[in-house]
Amino acid sequence: MQWRRYVFLIVFSVGFCEFLGDFIILSKCQWPIGHSETLAQDDVNANTLHAMIIADTHLLGPINGHWLDKLYREWHMRRAFQASMLVHKPNVVFVLGDLFDEGDMVDHDEFKEYVRRFHSHFHVSPSIPVISAVGNHDVGFHYKMHPYFIDRFERNFNNSGVQLYTMHGNHFIFINSMAMENDGCEFCEGAINELKNTADKLNCLKSPKDCTDIKTLENHQHYSRPIVLQHFPTYRASDKSCREHDAPHIEEYREKWEVLSKNSTDWLGKLLHPRLSFAGHTHHYCYSINRWGVEEYTVASFSWRNKINPSFQMVSLTPTTHAVLKCDILEQQLVYNTYIVSVVVFMFLFIWDCIQILQNLCLKSKTKNKII
Repeated sequence: MQWRRYVFLIVFSVGFCEFLGDFIILSKCQWPIGHSETLAQDDVNANTLHAMIIADTHLLGPINGHWLDKLYREWHMRRAFQASMLVHKPNVVFVLGDLFDEGDMVDHDEFKEYVRRFHSHFHVSPSIPVISAVGNHDVGFHYKMHPYFIDRFERNFNNSGVQLYTMHGNHFIFINSMAMENDGCEFCEGAINELKNTADKLNCLKSPKDCTDIKTLENHQHYSRPIVLQHFPTYRASDKSCREHDAPHIEEYREKWEVLSKNSTDWLGKLLHPRLSFAGHTHHYCYSINRWGVEEYTVASFSWRNKINPSFQMVSLTPTTHAVLKCDILEQQLVYNTYIVSVVVFMFLFIWDCIQILQNLCLKSKTKNKII
């Protein structure tokens, strides 16, 4: 029967665009494998931490957010994330700031609704931590940060300044990029003190004999160079320094707005001696060697609103090795093109069937006239 073709076409296009497409695209990505000269490969595989890193989800707010954007683009962001969790099963998820688009503009009740939506879209098993850095759209740029914004973000996400996490022997340092201007502001002074305390803990692990902090030794038993995660990339003048990037054109950057300042970048490098760095904010992917001489990955936005071809990073980590893979998710244009082609085919089939029906009616009419 003719109607089966229309049903199949509708089911196929909706099924692919809204459900199966995410799984098909994501199945192309596999956890990268790191190699170590000091550990046997079996030990590396057994102790590897698999981290999924996303950035700039920018959940739309009540002021400038359009309802259709919230309905459709955020639906796809949710679908992509949940499909990633099912396909790849990471040990931890890191979110590099700008969870919200209007976090520094909404009142108490609107922020609570923001938090509810975030946890709904990015729901995970209780065994998988979701750890979020703070972004400028969450609490405001440096000039706009206020204790009220900072406190409510910290109450809901347990992190708004400098925080040290240790997993599988890997040390992760989360930093509030907007507090890195070193201009003597209250937030900047607090962040500097927290970073110095964090550096002291790591130095204590590096030289246990010189350490008197028993708690530090109990909580973090082994030293490894830390991994820095924050919203702003470390200083670079433009994307010309990217060894890989997916921006449509070369971006130029301003200190303290799109990237950290040179001074703050150099100070962090000397203090922490990181082995790896991750950031967001620019909405495009970039792989570079930063001013610390280490690999830095700027993670693309996870939202169609900011990028038609979003992606995230899959990272395999041990205390001595790392391997990073950029994983693309379902593109907006592929979805739109699939629907456009489906509509064209639907209309073609409909017109063709109408012509066939008319021809059959004409033929029956001629036959009837001949019999009469």
